[in-house]
Order: sequence, then structure tokens, then C-alpha cells
Amino acid sequence: MEGTGKNMDKILSVSIAAYNVEKTLEDVLNPFCASKYKDLLDVMIINDGSKDKTEDIALRYVKKYPQVFRLINKENGGWGSTLNRGFKEAKGKYFKQLDGDDYFSRENLDDFILYLNTVDTDMVYSPFVTFEDKTNAIMRVIGAYNCFTRENTYYIDELSGFMPAMHDITIKTDVLRNNAISITEHCFYTDVEYVIKSYNSCETMSYYERPIYYYRLAREGQSMSTSGVIKHYAEHEKMLFTVLKYYKENVHIEAKNIAIKNRLIDVCNMQYSFYCILPTNSAHKKEFKNFDDKLKQYPEFYSKIPGSLIAYLRKNNFNGYYFISKIKNYREKKNKWNFFGA
Repeated sequence: MEGTGKNMDKILSVSIAAYNVEKTLEDVLNPFCASKYKDLLDVMIINDGSKDKTEDIALRYVKKYPQVFRLINKENGGWGSTLNRGFKEAKGKYFKQLDGDDYFSRENLDDFILYLNTVDTDMVYSPFVTFEDKTNAIMRVIGAYNCFTRENTYYIDELSGFMPAMHDITIKTDVLRNNAISITEHCFYTDVEYVIKSYNSCETMSYYERPIYYYRLAREGQSMSTSGVIKHYAEHEKMLFTVLKYYKENVHIEAKNIAIKNRLIDVCNMQYSFYCILPTNSAHKKEFKNFDDKLKQYPEFYSKIPGSLIAYLRKNNFNGYYFISKIKNYREKKNKWNFFGA
């Protein structure tokens, strides 16, 4: 694209978290190949120690479009480590994350690049789309707001209670670097950490009304599947206390405090739900009680856990824990294992 009037060579850096994604990586990369504005794209394929053909596929695209794609090989460190590397390596004015089994809109990408070239806000918010893993069927558009327009600049401290999701946000690269944002490595569920730290570091926001991010749902083994939760619940707890500590030490503006606190209450509720779907045994009972005791150091969150079940467990020193299995069986039949509404 010529004649934009901008000094930065690249407008958008995309950090692709790529770990064993040989089955989906071509779908991830192809929309960038179709762009009219390849010279403004900086697509980093961050290979997180894959053991399949992820690297080979990435190299084909790098060879064909070297001005667009870069392959960055690293030892396995988890999703957060790919972001940390992306923050350091990015060449674009704006930074957006993309998982290696999701993709960006082919139809809207070029218009989005043009839009990014006209704004200078810390954050650009855009809706996202969910689609079903096996059929690729579009399920819903999330985060579209009639109260925002693309022409305006919004001040985040005036948007009380507003909190984006990972798929909504595009962040100015300088904001990430100047605030030394770092994400926990070797840990699942750190998208919450990324969103909260980025959001808290931004002052201004603009709104792009068309969806860019397409998010895959119902893939076997995803972190929010039952099997994923049973495998990674302790990492969710680790992330939660990492972000609670960050909140206590770094969130000072009232409007941001409200939004981040509400989001973290949801995360606390989710951790309780996770413990309730684990197999009921003495080890999990001990972990559950230890988690509840540890959360007491954050009373504004400890007091916000709803429902009679957790109140009963607390009152009885968790001696009613094994009755959870009966409740769990009922919830599973209703396909609703989230006990606390998070």
C-alpha cells in the first residue's frame, strides 16, 4: 500500500502460537496470502517446539512470501511464551495474537489493515466469531456493540465495567513493551492474564465493527473441555493467583478496577467449578480446601462466590465434599458443569 503517510513499515504484527498444528496451519496462514497489503503485515509463526510438520508447513509460506511471514523456532514454553517472544520480535505498530487452530477473516482483513493505518489508539477492539471444529459451521458473532463507532476515540477509564476478551483486542506494540508486559509460561489459561494486563496498560480505544478473529470451539482436548479441565485445573489456579496479585499491586483507576474485578470474580467462580468436576477423592478434597483457604487473602473475591454448595462446604470444613459427586452426576446429565455461573 503506497501513500499512507505512516513512517512504520509494518502496521500489524500477528503472533501465531503454533504447537503441533499441522492440520490447521494452512487455514491459519492462507488469509494473509490473499491480502492486498502484504507489505504491511508481519506474521510471526512462533513454533513452540512442535513435533509434527508444523515447521515444514511454515517454511513453505516463508519461502513463498518472505515479506509477510517469519518462522521463529523456540523450545516449548506454552502459550504465554509465544506471546512473550512475539512482544520482543514484533515489527508492526499494532500487535494481535492468533492461535494456530483459529484464523482471521479473509473478507475483513484488508479493511482492518486500512483502519489500523488511520488510528493511533492504544487498543483497537473488534468483535469475533465462533465456529464449530468438525463442521466449520459459524456459530455466533460475539462482542458487536451499537454504542461504539469506528470514527471515535474512547477513553477506557470512562468505560466503566467494559472488559474485552482475548479475541477482541489489538494492542499497540509500544504499549506492550513500555509496560514490560510478560505472560506466565508453561501454564494454560493465561489468555486472562494477557487481556487484563494489556487492558490495564491502555488509555484509549477505537472500535472496528467487523469481526476479524474466528475462534474454534468444541475441539477435543481444548483447555475448557472436561478432559482439559481435569488435566490443567492446577494451572488455572496458578494463573488466577498470578493475576490477583497483579490486580492488587497495579490496578488503581476506578473504572478499570470495576471491570477487572468483575472478570476476576468470574475466574474465581470458574476455579470452584473446576474443583467440583474433578473426580471426588481425598487428594482433590485437600486441594480444594487449600484453594479456598488461600483465596481468603483476597476477601473482596472470597466473599463473592455464590451458591449454597460452597457455603455449606465452608461451614462444615469441606466435610460434605463427597456429596459433590452426586450433584456432579446430575449436572453432567444437564450438560452444565459450571456450578457457579462463571
